[in-house]
Amino acid sequence: MVTPMEDKSRFMMLDCLRGLGIVLMIIFHFTYDLNFLRIVDVPFISHFLWQNFARFIASLFLVCAGIGLALVHKKGIQWGHLKKRFLRIGAWALIITAVTYYYMPKNFIFFGILHCIAVSSILGAFFVKRPAICLFLSLLLVIPNMIFQPTFIPIVKWFDVVSADYIPLYPWFGLVLLGIYFESIHIHRVPLKRNRFTKSFQFLGKHSLKIYLLHQPILFGILNTLLYFTRSQV
Repeated sequence: MVTPMEDKSRFMMLDCLRGLGIVLMIIFHFTYDLNFLRIVDVPFISHFLWQNFARFIASLFLVCAGIGLALVHKKGIQWGHLKKRFLRIGAWALIITAVTYYYMPKNFIFFGILHCIAVSSILGAFFVKRPAICLFLSLLLVIPNMIFQPTFIPIVKWFDVVSADYIPLYPWFGLVLLGIYFESIHIHRVPLKRNRFTKSFQFLGKHSLKIYLLHQPILFGILNTLLYFTRSQV
C-alpha cells in the first residue's frame, strides 16, 4: 500500500524524516555518552566525520521544522498555535540550559537545537508565503558559512564554554527557510510504502520531542549504572 499520509493532518514522509533524525541522534548521543564517561575515546570536536554527522542531524531536524511550519501557517499565521509552540519548546530549551549548566558548566547548552527551533518558528512564520525568497535566503546563509565559516558574534568565547549543542541562528535558520521552500514543492507528499520499517520511523517521528527529551537521561542512566556495577566488581 502506497500512501503519502497516515491521516488528514500528518504526512508519512515528514514523520519518517523526523524518525530518521531521531535514530541518528540516539546513535550520536550514545557514542557521545560513551566518550563522556571515558569508556571509549572519540574525537568529536576535531574529527571531520563526527562534526558533519552532528551537523547533518541538526540540519534534518531544522528542515523538518521548516516544512511543518509552512504546513501550519501557509494560509495565514496562526498566532495561537505559534505562541503555544514557542512557549512549549522554549520552556524545554530553558530547562535543558539549566540542567546542562548544573551538570557540565563548561559544556552547557545555552542555544541548542530547541532554542533555535523556538526562535526560528517565530521568524519563519513571516516567510511561509514566500518560498522563492526562502530558497534564496537559505542559500545565502548556508553556502557562505560552509565555505568561510565566519564568526560574527563570538558568544562561545564570551562564555568561555564549549557547548555540547550550539545551533545559532546563523547559519542554521537557513535550514528552516529551506524546509519552508521544500514544503512549497511538496517534498512532504512523496509517497512511501507502508511496512514495518517505515511505520517504525513514522512512530519515532510522531513522538520526536518526547524522545529527544527522554533519550539522554535514559541512555546516560543505563551507562552510568552499568559502569558502576562493572567497576564495583573489579
